[in-house]
Amino acid sequence: MGFRGQAFAFDSPAAAVAALVARACPAPAVRPSEGVGLNEAAGRILAEDIRADRDTPSFDYSAMDGYAVRAADLAAHVQAGSTESAQPITLPVVGESRIGEPPPSFDGDRRPFAVRIATGAPIPPGADAVVRREDALEHAVERLAGDSAISVTPAAVARLRRGDHIRCRGENAPAGTVVLHAGEVITVSGLATIVAVGIARPAVFARLRIAVITTGDELVEPHHAPSTFQIRNSNATAVRAILASHAWAEVTSVSHIRDDGDLGGALEHACQVADAVVLTGGVSMGHRDPVRAVVEQMRAEILFHGLPQRPGKPILGAILRRPSSQPAKAVPIFGLPGNPVSALVTCVRIVLPVLAACAGAKRTPPRCLPQLIEVRNPDGRTLDLWWHRLVRLVVNAEGLPQAELIDGRGSGDIIAAGRSNGFVEIPPGSVSAFLPYYAWPAGACLPVNDVC
Repeated sequence: MGFRGQAFAFDSPAAAVAALVARACPAPAVRPSEGVGLNEAAGRILAEDIRADRDTPSFDYSAMDGYAVRAADLAAHVQAGSTESAQPITLPVVGESRIGEPPPSFDGDRRPFAVRIATGAPIPPGADAVVRREDALEHAVERLAGDSAISVTPAAVARLRRGDHIRCRGENAPAGTVVLHAGEVITVSGLATIVAVGIARPAVFARLRIAVITTGDELVEPHHAPSTFQIRNSNATAVRAILASHAWAEVTSVSHIRDDGDLGGALEHACQVADAVVLTGGVSMGHRDPVRAVVEQMRAEILFHGLPQRPGKPILGAILRRPSSQPAKAVPIFGLPGNPVSALVTCVRIVLPVLAACAGAKRTPPRCLPQLIEVRNPDGRTLDLWWHRLVRLVVNAEGLPQAELIDGRGSGDIIAAGRSNGFVEIPPGSVSAFLPYYAWPAGACLPVNDVC
């Protein structure tokens, strides 16, 4: 089994992705970087390690609402034997520790005490445990050092240990610890971490510049009325949207080349001004499929032309090396099939994870990874290829998401794709109901500098 009379170069989409990443993506150190404001940082790829500027937390604080105490003050009142019939233990409340303010200090003061404390407030020096509010009863008293006191049952005292409900200084990360590594995509939680350690302009890798080229005489622009035998160029819009939905990518141009146009010149120019090129159409085996020949004329290295998958079997992956550029440049070139469902599937499954790595990501970003999902209406059909089937998401009676297969009419059925939320990847011969699910990206698109 193969394509164009040749055996497949790789036995799975994952193997093809790994090979392209290994060959096409430069070491992150050679990628340019820039500082960005916090409002522009989410989704970008870190170009520097982020370190804690101080101990985190920077002080001992309470993990519960309650009362800071010395555990020994309470333990001294617990007598040997059963605690069920013993009287509650009383301690005077002599102050309050508030969030964001220095705590009262009882270090060196050996009188029993309790300090009212809120979650997140600093532990007073001299205290070494926190009694939970639900384990104590506060009441007004006379003849005690404070205005009120707490009563704690012997059973609660017996459970109390030094350090209970206290978060210690530096236990999350001592000062100087790397809290986020270069090559990580900045998520919302990562952004909060960056702020917490005092970074106002994190260094991120420059966006990967991507050129998109569509081909074919049958395509017309979206605002044009097609003839009976023409179709609107949905690939240009969809592929651009897939790529631009990631903050680490920048679609710098979208152009269309007719069958009698200068595809070689367009590809040569794209490889000079962009970091990666994505073509659609002209990649199969027909006499009007010029992409492979043009790629070969440019002396690019073709890693694969054809993968054991449906749709998207004719996909081409190549690398154009430019050793004369500074630094030396390897431009990945993707030739996606022209059928719209094939173009969408291969762009999400093959192109995105490769380009994320080329943009500096050390690990595949979460938005480029599939989720394992249950198919609620499996039909038992299998192929000897990796089968990407359109699905829509539904919610079962337990509130959990499931995938529902859509009855499409092949790789040209863009209407079925529009009704779907993504696709599942079915391994050859598999009848498993739990499958990897890839969602269609739905993020905002960045402006395109040059639309032809």
